[in-house]
Amino acid sequence: MDSKKKTKRIALAGVLSAAAVIIMSLGSVITSLDMTAAFAAGILVIIARIECDRITAVGVYAVSGILAFVLLPNKNVAIVFLFYGGLYSILKEFCELIKVKPLMWLVKLIISNVMLTLIVWLGMYFTVASDEPLGFVWWVYLLGNFIFVVYDIALTLMISRYYVLFRHRRN
Repeated sequence: MDSKKKTKRIALAGVLSAAAVIIMSLGSVITSLDMTAAFAAGILVIIARIECDRITAVGVYAVSGILAFVLLPNKNVAIVFLFYGGLYSILKEFCELIKVKPLMWLVKLIISNVMLTLIVWLGMYFTVASDEPLGFVWWVYLLGNFIFVVYDIALTLMISRYYVLFRHRRN
């Protein structure tokens, strides 16, 4: 890779990381948007993957997540990004390699439930989670799985649209 492409890739990664932290800071200030902000920031990780490569996407994910966790007063948004929204943005590509659709969805749902369990557990230790988790787990998982399926379908449509709008000129 020549020096000019490397410089563009690093600059894009920096801009995407900064934009992800800015989006998550909105979720930190307006607490009702913390999960939305984390998933929106995850879309920037996908853009890094599309425009650059996997290593850059992982870098954007790591830098954005660590900066959000260190800088933002509300750790919920950083936890959701690090262990769900941003992480799934990286794992989605590998899940989509499974050609058998029911198996692909099973793997996605298992990954989603593991990530959901992680953020519920971490939320109890890093935030002021006053509810006893056993009292609301069943509906958290039910609602979480529904939202995940809708999010995954919407994400696939957004990625397809991104390719149509921005990538067709370069191919």
